[in-house]
Amino acid sequence: MKSFKHWEETLNEGKVTIAKLKPGVTVTPMWKGRSAKNYGISGMPVYGGKVKVLGVGIVPFGAKADKKMVIGKDYKDLQTKYKDIWKSDEIQYGQYWNAQDKMKSFFSAIAQSDKKLKDGWVSWIWEVVDGPDKGLIHYCFIDSDDKWAIAFLNKSAEFELIT
Repeated sequence: MKSFKHWEETLNEGKVTIAKLKPGVTVTPMWKGRSAKNYGISGMPVYGGKVKVLGVGIVPFGAKADKKMVIGKDYKDLQTKYKDIWKSDEIQYGQYWNAQDKMKSFFSAIAQSDKKLKDGWVSWIWEVVDGPDKGLIHYCFIDSDDKWAIAFLNKSAEFELIT
């Protein structure tokens, strides 16, 4: 019988969705979308290497990301941790364009209720673990078009995560 080792190796690579992110997961963010094509960076790795996910958090507008800005493991963790805010009528029955818009409202309510937090970008925060930017703490965020994006090297564009 033939060995299918080659097939196993190629199947290990794939796309990871934002919903599947968890702390400790290592992925490579790759530029994609219309903006990336306009910049000429489509299909290129964002940081020149992999990133290790630290968690979800709020990065204040105009601030650099920091490990201290992580407030939860994932979105479900925050819904449990801030159950009183998540179950409030304002969040549950508000008018939203989409899931990202509801998420932004939830994070804004968290920032208003917790004096240690400042309002800012809804973010997945990660650390670059290899490549020229190794050690950098950075993030992806929900942009004004309600899409997940990364702002890096004066560029802001959509991305995909590859394992």
